[in-house]
Amino acid sequence: MNKYSGMHNHNVSVSGGGEKTVYNISTGYYHRDGVLRYGPDDNARYTLRTNLSTEVNKYISLDVSANYVGSEVNENAYGTDQIINRLYRSRTRQSLYVPAEDITGQPYNGDLQINAVDIQKNAGEWRRLYESFTGRANLKIKDLVKGLTLDLSGSRNQDYFSSVRNRRTLTWYGRSTNTTRFSIHNPNSTENTKNRGYLNNLQAVATYNFDVLDHHHFTLLGGTSYEEYRKDELTAGAQSMITNDFFSLNYGDPLTKTNGDLIETWAIASYFGRLNYNFQEKYLFEASVRYDGSSRLAHENRWKLFPSFSAAWRLDQEDFLRDNGIFDQLKLRGSWGQLGNGSSLGFYDYIPLLTSGLNVPTSQEDRLVFNNLRTQFLYQRELASAQKTWEVVEQSNIGLDMTFLENRLSFTGDYYVKRNKNMLAALNLPSIIGINVPRFNVGELKSWGWEFDLKWRDKVNDFSYSIGFNLSDNQNELVRFDGRNIINEGHVELLEGYPMNTVWGYKTDGYFQTQEEYDQYKQMVSTPFFPNNAGAGDVKYLDLNGDGVITAGGGTPEEPGDLINYGTTNGRYFYGLNLDFQWKGFDASIFFQGVAKRVFLINEGTLSPMLGTADLPWTIHMDRWTPDNPDAFFPRMYQTSAHNYRPSDRYIQNGAYLRLKNLQFGYTVPLRTASIQKLRVFFSGQDLWEHTDVLRVFDPEVPNNVSATTYPFFRSISFGLNVTF
Repeated sequence: MNKYSGMHNHNVSVSGGGEKTVYNISTGYYHRDGVLRYGPDDNARYTLRTNLSTEVNKYISLDVSANYVGSEVNENAYGTDQIINRLYRSRTRQSLYVPAEDITGQPYNGDLQINAVDIQKNAGEWRRLYESFTGRANLKIKDLVKGLTLDLSGSRNQDYFSSVRNRRTLTWYGRSTNTTRFSIHNPNSTENTKNRGYLNNLQAVATYNFDVLDHHHFTLLGGTSYEEYRKDELTAGAQSMITNDFFSLNYGDPLTKTNGDLIETWAIASYFGRLNYNFQEKYLFEASVRYDGSSRLAHENRWKLFPSFSAAWRLDQEDFLRDNGIFDQLKLRGSWGQLGNGSSLGFYDYIPLLTSGLNVPTSQEDRLVFNNLRTQFLYQRELASAQKTWEVVEQSNIGLDMTFLENRLSFTGDYYVKRNKNMLAALNLPSIIGINVPRFNVGELKSWGWEFDLKWRDKVNDFSYSIGFNLSDNQNELVRFDGRNIINEGHVELLEGYPMNTVWGYKTDGYFQTQEEYDQYKQMVSTPFFPNNAGAGDVKYLDLNGDGVITAGGGTPEEPGDLINYGTTNGRYFYGLNLDFQWKGFDASIFFQGVAKRVFLINEGTLSPMLGTADLPWTIHMDRWTPDNPDAFFPRMYQTSAHNYRPSDRYIQNGAYLRLKNLQFGYTVPLRTASIQKLRVFFSGQDLWEHTDVLRVFDPEVPNNVSATTYPFFRSISFGLNVTF
């Protein structure tokens, strides 16, 4: 099917009620086509939400909600990313689609490449269905005892998932009869997955408010919560269907049929308490404690206590600053606390689990050896770790809140230091151990930073507006890591004494401009990754440590060889600008978002124009080295060699950017009837424009111009109508 991508989104809501009871019902439908022009590539989502709140009497109130979300994703069985890769590899080399009526009588594709359009149309379908039901109820009982409030809540989320992936065999032939050039999904197959899961959440909280001597206000809170999750999954598959157009588990090769089940469970229980103290709105203090237990940990390490404290001082309430004519509000605050992080734990890390596998004889020789029988084996995939415990995230913070000029100008600023103690990370152990190694509590990560938010809002006659600017910075350092601290060229995730995700590369000095220059350099410095035919037009890597060879040395920060640390891929100086305007029914909202400092390294396979025999250059590679273009951005062309694209200062990219993240214009029609309360039309756009220095396009009219600094792109544009009845 020939289709064009599009998106539409529809929502309807109804609300109402009386003095004691209010309700809201809303439903929505969303559909979006994918990027592929042919075959299945779309997704749809359905939603239904209901809420009901009622006051039973002056002591008791009840809130009930029920939600449903359903989604359906249709995709090519070959995979969208793989199809896009095939389209990239076959560009300019061949017709994208040659029909079966070719003179050979076979679906001949005319080149060495798999035909991407044929795959889109005929490779099969992968359909995924997902449904989620959520119900929640909250019962509040207040003032049966003066100042005492009880909150009892419970919720359940029930999920259903179904996946069917049918792969059709496609074969492309050469010009000779029955000469197979390429084939995919050989043999054809079907895979089926179904699962159901649930998440239960129960919580009981008691809050007691009381005053002492009129000026001292206290709030005591205590409670408990329990979460429980379980998923049950069944999978089945079969190969070699009796036909390429009918898929059923009943008609696959019995020898290749597979089935399996999966159970995932976890539970977290918590007890918590909090004390709040307030003296005349001047001095504020809070202390809290949590006692959490997780089923993902062994019994002896399952429970842990996490305290926290915070305090604030309202200086604007002090006599020496009251009615000062400068500050409307001035608050100084600070906090310290610990929380447990168990999100990176596995389900059963402390148990030595066995994994099953199958030996399936597929070749004729294997079938004879195994007498057409499958054999099952059991093995331990990963070591267990009963000593594993919680990651402890400890954070200290100091902040300042200020408002001026009758609350038109506001400022909020914070400085914080956070430590992830007992950080879970994988150890680098010799492969001789013969088994996967789980994550252990072997690290400590320190991060620190600051952030502020500045906002001005005002109104002039019918025109009201607000301008907000925020800026933040964050740095980190892996203070302790009990694994082997190894560096190599490229991206290094964990390294003691350095930020996470550092980039290491070589230093370069342009290109060798003549063969003689390269031959002379080769006599002094060896470059093991260079091919034998290297010469003029190749990148000149520098021997920084003077050992006569370009290498990573000892592979450690202390012995880096010729590698240099070029920074971290973690962004710094995130900023945003919000602009809002309203005038006589018209409204506008503009949001810019950006990062001022960030580096990253492009993969050599992306940069190298002919790394594979099927790859071809892009337009940007027109700016390549030749004797007439000695200062080109790209080196001379090679096929199946990436020696000129090793991680180095040539290819470290500036990841800073400024993006128009959101733009919205609207108009509220001055229409008010007995049935229509509000009518608003609007335009909304997401990710509309970007300014960046990342390598993107090449303009042959401008020498050495290989970066687009400003370009438009449209991720999402919509027009809408909101009606309130």
